[in-house]
Order: sequence, then structure tokens, then C-alpha cells
Amino acid sequence: MNESHEHYEEWQKQLVKCIRCGTCRSVCPVFEEENNENTTARGKVKLIESVVEGKLELTAILQERISKCLMCKACVAGCPSGVKTDELFLSVRQAVVSKNGLSMVKKLAFTGLTYRKLFDIGLRIGAKFQNLVLKEAPDGRGRIPRVLLPGAGLNKRRITPPLAKHSLRSQLPEVSHVDKPRARVAFFTGCMLNYIYPKAGQAIVNILQRNNIEVVIPENQCCCGTPAFTSGDQDTGRYLAEQNIKALSEKFDAIITGCASCGSALQHEYGQILTDPWMKDEWQKISSKVYDITTYLVKFCDLTGLGTVDMTVTYHDACHLVRGMGVSKEPRQIFAAIPGLEFREMQEPDKCCGGAGSFSMSYYELARKINDHKLDHAEATGADCMVTGCSACRMFITDGLGQRSSKLKIMHTAELIELSYKAGEKEEK
Repeated sequence: MNESHEHYEEWQKQLVKCIRCGTCRSVCPVFEEENNENTTARGKVKLIESVVEGKLELTAILQERISKCLMCKACVAGCPSGVKTDELFLSVRQAVVSKNGLSMVKKLAFTGLTYRKLFDIGLRIGAKFQNLVLKEAPDGRGRIPRVLLPGAGLNKRRITPPLAKHSLRSQLPEVSHVDKPRARVAFFTGCMLNYIYPKAGQAIVNILQRNNIEVVIPENQCCCGTPAFTSGDQDTGRYLAEQNIKALSEKFDAIITGCASCGSALQHEYGQILTDPWMKDEWQKISSKVYDITTYLVKFCDLTGLGTVDMTVTYHDACHLVRGMGVSKEPRQIFAAIPGLEFREMQEPDKCCGGAGSFSMSYYELARKINDHKLDHAEATGADCMVTGCSACRMFITDGLGQRSSKLKIMHTAELIELSYKAGEKEEK
């Protein structure tokens, strides 16, 4: 090594495991589209190895190549040598950003996340004035720019969901009481359910209350930090993680999430970015209590009250749910328990939809190609609706459905469960 770097030893532990077998080529959605070795995990490992050996530097070009990754964890799950490429690439992104900095847009956006109250006010104001910039898409699925805007696919009439007129947390009390509660849980709403899909968030609260669970929405929770730390901004990611750990450190029986990225961050990824021993200890105490709503429902609640839903659905396994939180069978168990519901499995249900947060903003056309495969498989089932437990996936899939004028609908898993519970109540009368 001709350059000293605090991360090199850490990286080397993963680099030496790679046997160059190329298994990652068969599961990488980016490689499938671009057929470029640099886009594979193996290719990136070779680049990082060259950095450690002093043959390459942490340049902006390297930064772009490491960033061209969905962080879908498919290569991690399929690696016969157990290379934790997701952790490796995250660490490299942080090192490159530490040296070269972030783009001005990301720097401003991530700084805004650290000012929770100002961020909330800003989005509320944005909700009131969003129609000045955006108009309703032709099929009503979301909003498109009134004029073509540069970047993030907005120059391609990308369909984006509108900001909710009233955020979820502004509509609900901090504590949703029930008579004779069986448990007391915290609901980590995250940003998407709070500001864009509050109906799905409300469905989660309703589901829990129907099962006599007292729901607390901690006031001081903030963004989970995933957009920041996956982009290499470890300082902002760590700050947000610490704020959430403080907000969730009260005694709860469980912490419920309805967002794949939030759940994976709380359950696993905070362990990679926290440095303070006390914070890490507090995180370990709460991480074992984190449950996706479907897992909690199957494990602790009653499915006998579900009523008839005459619908045919298919299901998209979000990357951070299936490979991040290990949630796959639970949604399907719930579908099987809903009378009248026909579930049809799509081909490759756990393959990335291409959204991957800011990835689809940086590489919109590539992300759209990846997404098209997902939509082809979903439409081939003949289902009425696609169900998913990730709002970020839902947002990008909605854009794809609108772009191809598809009749397929999409909803959050909790919304389908809520429909069934409501049907069950009517059937009892």
C-alpha cells in the first residue's frame, strides 16, 4: 500500500474472500442490462482491490462506478464465499465521499433531513404549492412536471406521487389507546408513509388497534437516514440514527415498521454506521424488537377476523424486506388467510424493481429497463393488483405502470390487510 487509509484493513477482510467465480453476474440487475464487468460485484471488488494496492485512487470516476449499484443485496445472498459486498460498497462510498464530497443537491437535501421540524414545515408548504410545478398524470396515478425539468427522469415525464395534504403524524395522536391492550408498540412511520402514503400508515395503526395493541408514534423520530448513509454521507446517517435510537429507547414491546428501508436500517444497518459505544449498545437493545407489520401480525396477532376480498393479487418482494429483514413467507401466509383472495406468484418476485432510492434519480433510464422486467412478470400473472411492503418500490413501480398505461394497480400490504379486516367486520353484522 502506498497510501494509508483507515478502512483498508476492513476492506481487505472482504476482498480476500472473493474467489472471482462470477456468481454475482447471474443475479445483478445492472449487469443484466449493461453487460459490463465494472457493474458486477466482482468487478467492483477488483477496483477496490486496486485502490488498496495503490494502483487506483479514490477518484470521482471510481465514486461513480461504486454508486452504480442498487444495493439490492442479491450478490450478497448468492455469494458462495460469503463476501458482504453491501457492507464493503457502503464503506467505500463513505470513504470516497469523505475525500471528494457530495453533490450540492445531495448535500443540501441531507442537511435538511437533520432539521426535523424545518423539514416537516418545508414538506407541508410543498404539499400546498406542489400543483404550481406538477400536474396530474393522464391516468391519475400521480403527478408529472408541467414543464420538462432536468434530471431524475423529470425530463421524461416521470410520474411522482403527490405529497399528502396532511401528513400521517399530523392526523394521529402520539398514543392510539385501546381497551385492555395486549401490548404497547412504537410505530416508526419513516418519511414515505408520513408524507406521501398516509393511508397505508393509517392502515397499519388500524390493524394493530384491531388486535388490541396500543400504538405509540414517537414525536422525535426522524428520517431513518438510509438515503444519506447509502450515498456515503456517514455523518448525517449517523446523526439521524442516533436521534431515532433516542426516540425509540422508551420501553416498548415491539417497534413496527411499514417501510422496507426503514426496517432494515433499524434492524441491521445502524450497526455499520454507529461509532459511539453507548449508542451502539442502545441500538442493540431495540434492534431485536423491530418487526415489519406482516411479521408482527403473523407472529403475535389474530388472522381469524379477516374477511372476504374478491381480488387477484401478485406480490413484489422488496429487496430490503426479503434480503434485509428476511421477510418473505409472512405476507404470503396472510394472503392465504384472506377468504376470496387469489394469489398468483410472479416470476422472480424478489428481483429488484430498479427504484433503489436515489439510484433511479441518477440512472433513470437504466432503472426503467430494470423495472420493465418486474412489470412484465407482474402483468403476466393476470392479477388485478400488485402488493408490496415498500413505499419506495411502490413509487417507482407506479411510474412504470403509468408509463406503459397498464391496468395493473398497486397497494401497500397493510392496505390489503385493512380491506380484509373491514370486510370481516361487515360479515359479522
